[in-house]
Amino acid sequence: MKKKGFLLEVVFILLLLTILSGCQWFSDNPMFPQAKFMVTSEPTHLTPESEDTRRVTVNFQPINKVGAVFSKCTIVYKKPDGTTISSLTRSLALNLTVYDPNWSASGASIVETEPTSVTIEILDIKTEGYLKNNKIPLAIAELTFFGEDLAGHPLELSTEVFVQPFEGLIEQEDITIYIYCLPPENEEDTSASLENGSTCNTCGGSATSGGEAYMVVDIKDPQLVSKVEYSIDGKSAGSSTAPPFVSRRVSVTSCDGILAQAVIYDIFGNYTVITEKYEGESGGENGQEEGS
Repeated sequence: MKKKGFLLEVVFILLLLTILSGCQWFSDNPMFPQAKFMVTSEPTHLTPESEDTRRVTVNFQPINKVGAVFSKCTIVYKKPDGTTISSLTRSLALNLTVYDPNWSASGASIVETEPTSVTIEILDIKTEGYLKNNKIPLAIAELTFFGEDLAGHPLELSTEVFVQPFEGLIEQEDITIYIYCLPPENEEDTSASLENGSTCNTCGGSATSGGEAYMVVDIKDPQLVSKVEYSIDGKSAGSSTAPPFVSRRVSVTSCDGILAQAVIYDIFGNYTVITEKYEGESGGENGQEEGS
């Protein structure tokens, strides 16, 4: 009786497993195989250079004879350290069928076929603006596609692309320094712009009188800047992390020969040093160097 009871239990378990397999509880069982795909994306780096470089094309290449229908794509943006930028997360509705009919009964591909693909704009205007305003030089966009294969199994496939919102680094020609000198006897409305060695024509009766000087740094793309440090005649004139890039006022013994220097750090970790020197009416001199 015990042996008969044991056999009945075995039969019951086998029957239950068969029923569960038919209900697709086991995704890889031979009766109901799950769809499998090779997923690739191109290009792998997106920039705002053109409309094409803002978009990614995701290709789905079947590697077995089971197709699938994808109904949604979720895009999650992350910083390089893995932190999710939740305000940029979004989902797209899809109706994408991926199926390759060119498979033999034995499961081998008969002919090569082009993969099914979908093109999605990843670096849209909103995303570009957010990344630039928050000075995020590089982000990772994770695309996850949700659907169901033709055997009834839920399906989830992912791929990633890099997103670079800025087109390039700060160039030396994109930076201009303006030097202003205020003589002590007439500080109001007598600032003199000494741009590119121009004369200090409002420094009073003589360009050798003392006063206060400050500098303004004009940068073509200020969103690339993480910090600007200023010095005038070897004295620190403060720093700025956001525009306008204006130094503090520094006491000088003369408006003649003022040496102003700015160190511009970009969000990629590079720096550029720009120097402007006022030489009175004899002319001016510029000095520039770059580093990283």
